Amino acid sequence: MAGWKRKAAAKRVRNACTLALLAALCIAPARAVPAEPAPASTPVAEAAANEARPLPERARAVLDVRCAECREAYAGDGILDMAALAEDPRFVVPKEPDASRIYQRLLTAQSGSPGDGGSAPAPADVEVVRDWIDSLPARRQACHGRAGVMPAAVDALIGRWVEKIGVVEAADTRFVSLVHLWNSCANPQRLAEARETAATLLAGLARHRGPLEIETLGEESAILAVRLSQIAVLPAEWARLTAPAPRTAGTDAVAADWLAARILSKPKDASGAVDPAFDVAFDAVGQRAVRNLARTWERSVDLVRAAAERGVTPRALAATLAGVGGDFLLPARRLLYGAISRAAWESLSHALDGAAKPGSAVKDPPSSGAEIDVLLWADQPFYRPRDLVTIHASVGKACYLTLIDVDQDGKATVLFPNELEPDNLVAPGVNISLPGRDAGYQFRFERSGEEKIIAICQRKSRRPAGISYDYERQRFAFLDDWRTFLRTAPEREAKTRESSDTSRRRRERTPANAQPLIGADDPLPMEGRAAISVTIDPGGGPAPD
Repeated sequence: MAGWKRKAAAKRVRNACTLALLAALCIAPARAVPAEPAPASTPVAEAAANEARPLPERARAVLDVRCAECREAYAGDGILDMAALAEDPRFVVPKEPDASRIYQRLLTAQSGSPGDGGSAPAPADVEVVRDWIDSLPARRQACHGRAGVMPAAVDALIGRWVEKIGVVEAADTRFVSLVHLWNSCANPQRLAEARETAATLLAGLARHRGPLEIETLGEESAILAVRLSQIAVLPAEWARLTAPAPRTAGTDAVAADWLAARILSKPKDASGAVDPAFDVAFDAVGQRAVRNLARTWERSVDLVRAAAERGVTPRALAATLAGVGGDFLLPARRLLYGAISRAAWESLSHALDGAAKPGSAVKDPPSSGAEIDVLLWADQPFYRPRDLVTIHASVGKACYLTLIDVDQDGKATVLFPNELEPDNLVAPGVNISLPGRDAGYQFRFERSGEEKIIAICQRKSRRPAGISYDYERQRFAFLDDWRTFLRTAPEREAKTRESSDTSRRRRERTPANAQPLIGADDPLPMEGRAAISVTIDPGGGPAPD
């Protein structure tokens, strides 16, 4: 972190910074003495061959073994779809490995908790996945230079279209929207695929064997005009089909990906049987395309996608979420810095509309019993340099919490525990604040840019592997380069254990040393991780959307 100071006179942090560096096969002639077998591949040769493979392929090889959830969601044809995986915020936050679930799971498995692979992953495998996530373009990069289409513009576009075609044809026309995909930075290829799949979906409704010609509105071609007579659907049937549809961006157009999910759900009629009007069958190619489109609706929602659905900018939605409290405080903060499930977003969206019922907040539990749910947020969505900073955290199970700041140069410092607040045992369901009210120190960000805050909470250990405390030398433990620390954590931990003598334990001065670990009786190690990026901007806000 850029800076901290003690309110009273206190010794300076003395952090010692160190730098860490890093055949031909001969064919024997006939009747000749058999040629000697080709030499077996050496580990060095295998490593070189692996390094020569594209980064996504190397990451896929690791995740095929280590991520059962990834395979279940994105390997329907037996091959893990890395592009689709990268677009799912439940698994990946591009450019943010520490906030990406698949990377967090690998780190947890490396530290001793069981993973899908059954044993701890090699540090090189963990680094490959980190490099792949770090190489992905940021979610908003596809929006660079792209003007958002706001609800008023959509309504005006549809209004002009209706005036143009006349009353009779307008009564026969309905609209399907890709606007929220455009606004949430879907790349041109994905938008084209979504447009083609929407046509396939509508052709299926019409029981039409060939492709339908669908008219599009606007320069972005993000609104599709559908003639009910062309797809042989009555107005009452369309109303029945789309009655539950959320009106994204406040328009009367139905979201294309929602419609795909709705059709695949086999809508029921009044008797509870599958409604024959919507009992649609697709060929294998069409089924896969419609399933992929539906998944874009069903998967988790991040801030960019949520803002697109509400027809506002991410910055505007962030400001709104920062003011949400009560039952919806935790899902609002989770969305502000990460992603929440579709169900949690819909309940939160109702709350933002003022239509939520008491107790209706949906909270996403961790998907694995071996995980601890950790939620992390800052007291403001963005800061100016030198502003006072408070970090908040909440955990789903009692655990020992560690907070680490990674500055813009990649240097990591343990913020908590520290000499002034050494007890890091936190209770479940309690929102804690750091620094505490009487902590005797403050947090400030000194420079503009982004800083990362990383949370690790464990039950079978008071500290993450590789971290040791010597409060006589350092009030806040300095870890130096964060990537180097992660790569060398196992060997650092081995050295720490070897040198863990009585004097070292006395210097750490951990108050609970005499008490047994709260997770001592847990059958399996449990750990939870979270990470957020905090924007520091001289203008008092994030970069314009």
